[in-house]
Amino acid sequence: MGFADYIRLGKLRESLLLVFAGAAGGAIVNYSFSEYLYIYIYSLILLFIAVMGTNTITNYIDRDIDSIMERTRKRPIPAGKINPPEKAIYFGSILIIISILGFFLMGKFYSIIWLMIGITFDPFLYNYLTKRKTSSNILIGSIAGGAPVMVIYSAVSNRFFSFIPLMIMLTIIFWTPIHIWSLAIRYSDDYRNANVPMLPVKYGERFTVKIMTLFLFILLIDSILFFYFYYPSFLIYIIAIDLVIAIPIIYLLFKLDKNLSFIIFKITSPYLAIFLLLIILVSSLR
Repeated sequence: MGFADYIRLGKLRESLLLVFAGAAGGAIVNYSFSEYLYIYIYSLILLFIAVMGTNTITNYIDRDIDSIMERTRKRPIPAGKINPPEKAIYFGSILIIISILGFFLMGKFYSIIWLMIGITFDPFLYNYLTKRKTSSNILIGSIAGGAPVMVIYSAVSNRFFSFIPLMIMLTIIFWTPIHIWSLAIRYSDDYRNANVPMLPVKYGERFTVKIMTLFLFILLIDSILFFYFYYPSFLIYIIAIDLVIAIPIIYLLFKLDKNLSFIIFKITSPYLAIFLLLIILVSSLR
């Protein structure tokens, strides 16, 4: 057992992507960069700590499932590297408390509310309550993925809500089922063996691809409208990256292929990262 195992519990790459979402939420605030740089960076660090803590707790909740599934059995807890497993709860809780305390000391109470919304929807409502009970589980979990946008937006703007960051949050919410269901198609046998009723397990892989396609079109509409209204000169770029994920998903609709589904899972993370990077870049050019 070492520090690297605790970092693995926090799912570093996934955590950084969510922090990137927060960075986009803060970047759209119409202030000069020098006015909020300190708050912006400090808030992103606190968000990263909270997300790592939340992911650590989800690893504890899913420890029995992870020990069954081929894809996850080498994670630190099922591999016996965090023993007893309850250490993950303590570590994750400490990280979350540090983050909340940091936002509290800055007086960023709206950020704390959004942080608690994310924590409520991820380890509690998704991993603990619905992941093993309903095929709609990821639709609940997706809300947690969008919460970081509002955490940093609120920290920088001192406002609880605005329509612009909401559209970014919705993009992540629509993106999440596509990302997760494409993985679930590839590892449907794993989920079936672990008695996790993901959509491909309960309703079949072809039905799942149809629902993925529906979410794809909602995602495309949301992302295009966002750039059309707020950053029209960059619209061509978002259309280009939209096509990168749209083409393989539509192809999958006509020819089911688990390997292609896994490729879709792999490319959807860079898609979201590029979408968020575009927002950060064009916001800095205003």
